[in-house]
Formats: sequence, C-alpha cells, structure tokens
Amino acid sequence: MARFPVSLKRREEIAAGTWAFTLGLGGRELPFVPGQALDLFLVDPPHSDPRGPQHAFTIAGTAGPDAIQIATRIRESVWKQNLLEMPFGAKLEAEGPWGDFTLPATPGDIVMLAGGIGITPFRAIAQDATARSLPYDLSLIHSNRTPEETPFLAELRRWTTANHRLTYVPTMTQMEHSHAPWVGLRGRIDAAFLDEVLDDHRAEARYMVAGPGAFVAAVVAALGEVGIAPDHIASEDFPGY
Repeated sequence: MARFPVSLKRREEIAAGTWAFTLGLGGRELPFVPGQALDLFLVDPPHSDPRGPQHAFTIAGTAGPDAIQIATRIRESVWKQNLLEMPFGAKLEAEGPWGDFTLPATPGDIVMLAGGIGITPFRAIAQDATARSLPYDLSLIHSNRTPEETPFLAELRRWTTANHRLTYVPTMTQMEHSHAPWVGLRGRIDAAFLDEVLDDHRAEARYMVAGPGAFVAAVVAALGEVGIAPDHIASEDFPGY
C-alpha cells in the first residue's frame, strides 16, 4: 500500500484534552468507507519519538472534498504532542485506508456504542449517513465521564435534527467531577442500562462497539447478558488511549 502526502490544515480542541485535526489531501479525494482507518507518518517532527513516526487513526469524517479529520486524546505521547505542536501546512504521509469496521451492506437497525474517543468511526458513519440520507436507523450511545470531556457532543446533537433516522444518546459516568449542567442519562453502559434504553426489537438489530479495550469487553459482555447474539456484534478496541 503506497503512502501519499497530506498536510496539517487545522486543529481544534473539541473536548477537554481531545483534539480534532484536519488533514489536507492536496486537491485529491480519499475514497474510504466510514469506519475505516489509516496510518499517519510524521515527516519532520519537533521531538524525537522512540516509538517511531507511525500512528494509526480511525478517520473521523471529511472536512470538504479534499480534507479528512482525525481526533485523539492528547496524553503522555510524544507522537501526539508532536502533532499538537506542528505548524499549519506541515507535511505528513498517510497510508490506507484499511479496516472493515463499517456499516453492514444491508440497511436496518444499527446500534453504535462508543466509549470516549471511540466515537470517531461513528462520527464518520453518522456524517455520511446524514449527508447521503442513507436508509439505516442509527442509534448512537456514547459514554463519557463528563460533558466537558465528550468529543463532538454539540455537533452530534445537531445532526439528529437533520437526520430523523439518527438518535444520539450520551451518558455520563462521573458527573461529580463536572461543572456543566446535565439533564441527560448517567451511568455506565452495563446490562441494566441496556435494558432501559434498547427497545423490544433489540435482538434483530446489529451492534457496533468501539472504544478502549476494557470498555469494549464490558459492553460486549453486557450485550450478551441482554440477549444479543454474538454474530450481531462487531467491535473494535482503541489501544493506547
């Protein structure tokens, strides 16, 4: 798979400690299926990284015809700090897209469950489904500690008004650490939570789960507890977040 050049066009803090980066494609398009990922390579980073120049990211969506977005938590990572400090216009290289964590070919009811930054593949899916009026009924359940730490919160809420097939259900697990008002759901996505939010046709839906490894394992187990067959569940964990 050949690498191709991209450039850093924009960055924005979209939640506490979480940044979105817009990557220019130099006037070309990148054919990808929402949910897929790519590998990014830093060309001339400000700091030397013993882990090397490569990092994988799920594509979080498009930003016009010749730009894509990624988003990540900025933690103790030299690679991510480099990306945060690089000047606009800085050159990178990309390889991909790759991956099959995408919508099934047959439309129907899809329940997407995200933990934190695991929202990125689902943001791309929701953006594309809204833009093209795809015939999928999408329910997006998003677990975060606080509203301040919830990436794309306002945007996803807006998209539900433009797409009557999209439902967005954020839930907060540590509101005691928040200073923001919150009238939505609270609590972790466990079997009791799923029993409350899933409808009577839950067994017919298909499920996609993404986020940190512990979150994915817990939610997949909870889905089993409420009667969801394993072959109705697809999952992807995000290591290193």
